[in-house]
Amino acid sequence: MPRSETACFWKTNAALDAPNFYTYARRGPDVTPENAALLKLPADSWSLVVGMHPKSRGAVHLTGPGADDPVRVDANYLGDAQDLKDLVDGLDVARQIGNSAALRPFAVRETTPAARNPDEFERFFRNGLGTFWHQCGTARMGRDATSVVDGRLKVHGIDGLRVADASVLPRVTTGNTMAPWRAGCGLRAGNEFVTGPLTGVNGRNLQDWVL
Repeated sequence: MPRSETACFWKTNAALDAPNFYTYARRGPDVTPENAALLKLPADSWSLVVGMHPKSRGAVHLTGPGADDPVRVDANYLGDAQDLKDLVDGLDVARQIGNSAALRPFAVRETTPAARNPDEFERFFRNGLGTFWHQCGTARMGRDATSVVDGRLKVHGIDGLRVADASVLPRVTTGNTMAPWRAGCGLRAGNEFVTGPLTGVNGRNLQDWVL
């Protein structure tokens, strides 16, 4: 059975330039061990998995000078208070979808979250947060001091070196990274290596197009 055949994207704020939430359905309960310990979940169930584009930013730190030295990862989940507010709004949309008339034939009742007040919601989210493993942007494309590559994927300040993977994306996409990378950078990287300067939509420089 496919992991999911449908996905839904939406904004919690109409002023945003792109959706900051999405959800997809999958078979079985999809919860962390922490939340599973607090809830009685039937094995015969389906879940709406909710993903978000958070405002919080974590960090990856070196722990030593060696190439094999481990890195220290600080995810900083909910570091920005707005993320918790957005999660409550995003979950509300997912619950409306799951309890809609169209899906009523496929559901008996909602089992989780059992939370009904702000404190319970916060505990549910803090116990249930995780990453979708769509890491990218560590060699982001741009023109400012924090960017690594330019619009032709050339590393700033180093001749003869390019980066051509999802690390050049200027920001994490709301959904999966493969399609935007292939469409926005991958195919055009091949064009650069074979025929010359990269061009995007209507001949625009790739950097202009991706940003």
